[in-house]
Amino acid sequence: MPLSAVAETRNSLQLPANRKHLDGSDFPTLPIIRDPLAAMTSENEVIVGDSFDIALHLQKTYLFPSSPSKLSPDAGKQRQLFPAEGNGTVALHRAFNAFVDQLFSQHGAPLAGFYMPLDPRTADSDKASFVRRIPGVTKWEDLEIPKGSEVRKKMLAEFESALDTKLGPCFPSSATGDESKGTQGSGPFMDGRQEPMYADFIVGGWLQFMRGCLPEWEEMRNNWSNGKWGRLLDALEPWTNVDGRDGVVPARR
Repeated sequence: MPLSAVAETRNSLQLPANRKHLDGSDFPTLPIIRDPLAAMTSENEVIVGDSFDIALHLQKTYLFPSSPSKLSPDAGKQRQLFPAEGNGTVALHRAFNAFVDQLFSQHGAPLAGFYMPLDPRTADSDKASFVRRIPGVTKWEDLEIPKGSEVRKKMLAEFESALDTKLGPCFPSSATGDESKGTQGSGPFMDGRQEPMYADFIVGGWLQFMRGCLPEWEEMRNNWSNGKWGRLLDALEPWTNVDGRDGVVPARR
């Protein structure tokens, strides 16, 4: 979807802006889902317009053991986005989501935003729309932090340090984990888990954005925090194959 159509799309679905700028103004974003299967058990069409709320909807509708059997007959046997069916972990995930969002919004987004690979057919209108959505920005070029500049080098160093010190301890420092220290398992996900939970997807979503937009992505992927960000994204790869057609269940690779 073109950036210029995001606000109009949310308005047409009667979804308020799901984020705010630092000055309190609305910042409408994606994703949005319309769930035709869940609508079979509800009088109203199910439309959800926030990443965290979407995860909660999927957990409660398809993964939670008490989910309607015709939608999720094996719900109790499936992987859970929120461990322990969400008991005591949803609030922790919500706090973690805000923490990760703040970290990447402060450090990563300013370095990557200018380099978003926009659709050439709508690039001009997308740029104009994006500029209007950011307080204090008057033209697209205001977003550029030139490659190789001293300002950019300083911001990259601060980004790397913030990730390593604030988020890095949550994930194993090597492909084999830190079992010798007794603190983490051997899996690639948070705390060395063998299966991901929603916290892993929160970080993975931001890493996908960095992969698509940050010019220094290869350095970030392979060298920052001893390569743990690349390992995490690789481990999440099987969950990225999604069929977007209405009514088609996403395929797992």
